[in-house]
Amino acid sequence: MLKTMIWDGKTPLPGDTAPGRDGRVFGKAGKPRAVALGIFDGIHLGHRAVISRATGMELPDGSRAAAAVFTFTQPAWALPKDGACSLITEEQRAAVLEGLGVEELIQADFNAIRDCSPQEFVEDVLKNTLHACRVCCGFNYHFGRGGKGDADLLRSLCAPLGIEVVVVPPVLVDGEPVSASRIRRLIEEGRMEEASRLLGRPFTLDFPVVGGRKLGRLLGTPTINQPLPPHFVLPRFGVYAVSAEAGGKVRHGVTNIGVRPTVGAEGPLAETWIADFDGDLYGRNVPVTLVKFLRPERRFESVEALQKQILLDGKEARRAVLGEDAEGIRAVLFDFDDTLQDRAAAFLQYCDFFLQKYFPGLPAPEKERRRQEMLQKNNGGYVNYIDYFLSLFEEWGWTDAPEVGDIYREFQFRFPDYVALLPEAAPVLRELRQKGYKTGIITNGPSLLQNRKLDVSGLRPLLDIAVVSGDEMVHKPDPEIFRRAAARLGVACSSCLYVGDHPVNDIQGARSAGMHPVYINAFGADVHPAGAPEIHALTEIFALL
Repeated sequence: MLKTMIWDGKTPLPGDTAPGRDGRVFGKAGKPRAVALGIFDGIHLGHRAVISRATGMELPDGSRAAAAVFTFTQPAWALPKDGACSLITEEQRAAVLEGLGVEELIQADFNAIRDCSPQEFVEDVLKNTLHACRVCCGFNYHFGRGGKGDADLLRSLCAPLGIEVVVVPPVLVDGEPVSASRIRRLIEEGRMEEASRLLGRPFTLDFPVVGGRKLGRLLGTPTINQPLPPHFVLPRFGVYAVSAEAGGKVRHGVTNIGVRPTVGAEGPLAETWIADFDGDLYGRNVPVTLVKFLRPERRFESVEALQKQILLDGKEARRAVLGEDAEGIRAVLFDFDDTLQDRAAAFLQYCDFFLQKYFPGLPAPEKERRRQEMLQKNNGGYVNYIDYFLSLFEEWGWTDAPEVGDIYREFQFRFPDYVALLPEAAPVLRELRQKGYKTGIITNGPSLLQNRKLDVSGLRPLLDIAVVSGDEMVHKPDPEIFRRAAARLGVACSSCLYVGDHPVNDIQGARSAGMHPVYINAFGADVHPAGAPEIHALTEIFALL
């Protein structure tokens, strides 16, 4: 669970009591933190790269540093940044941070520390208040009075204090660094597909539904109204094809963003018609993902003309979100474990870490026996991990084992660190993109575990979509998770090739959603699902296309 703390720049964080110099109160030596530094106004691919280096850090005594994000109570638009505005709601940010493994979101009053010199910031804030043992930042990070401190100065000031500094290079997409300003520009231009790719997730409006004039209901096209908050990024005014989550399903729809010139609105508003849904959504937050810009907002001569256009927009939105059945293959989607990575090889590396940490004096033959037992009992990852670890504790007579919840939490950080991509995984994704196909991953598993694998692997910048069942609360083989991925891409399920290794979760699940399943047998399994092409290497996909 993410813990949010507000820091006024003077008093200690909760649990810290020791007084310091200059009338300030700093914390006594508490649990060390690994801290990600930045504004994080969007938590895009570049931000994820910084934050992931601050999560799961192991300390010399075998415990884990608290994973923290240090930012400001003031939103991006209230800070001295030209043209800044929010790309994400507070609720969305908290969910993404928790999925990344962040335990503490520490928000400081910018005005209370803006006049700190770089040295004061490092000593008073990072060392004495946060107890940082590692700080992580982007290549263009600035700090201290007037933003005069940069990454090089941060390194030189932190080194004498024993604070490790990790400076993350830019994440490049299409040869350019990912940045919040670049994403804002794309959204303001209505280029949603590109913006979503840089964010690492679909750009989604997730605001409360308010009451309206019910004009749409009278016209036979009931809509929901979601006012856009001040200082939130304004997508290009106009009409969008969208996917909206209502009634437990993702459905296509049409959203008008603007001021409704035909009937009027007090301020920028997202008004959405959701296909095949007529329930009561007032007061609820309804996630509406902008898939494709259809046309500019315009004024109609009459309400009847508006109604006619709404129906035409609905047909166009259906094509944009659900695609056309006769389009041919437009997207190639993948499972992750045992499809893009050798899961067994990665898991054995984790086993080596685990046995060396907790049983360093074990004789080599017994260590190897336990290593193979861990792999066998793991059943390719299809286990309840709490029960899995408890069974190992009992089998080995490990009476002084740590709390099983702590072991599982450690596993979610450590296992992804040993990700073992198949050599052709990244090259195949790049070639597919070069050939004009959309790419994505649909994977089962807990949010932290699977998202961390995607971040550590470096594959996320090569994807148009990444759907993790732990985020969706829908799991393969349920066809809904496949449909959600296709809808957010704006591609028909019938235009998706889905490559996976599991006969039920992947092959049956994709087929039931209307996708074209491809069975990959990269490790010589004696399983051959009927009715699906079988390949033995990722490069064989191109022959099927």
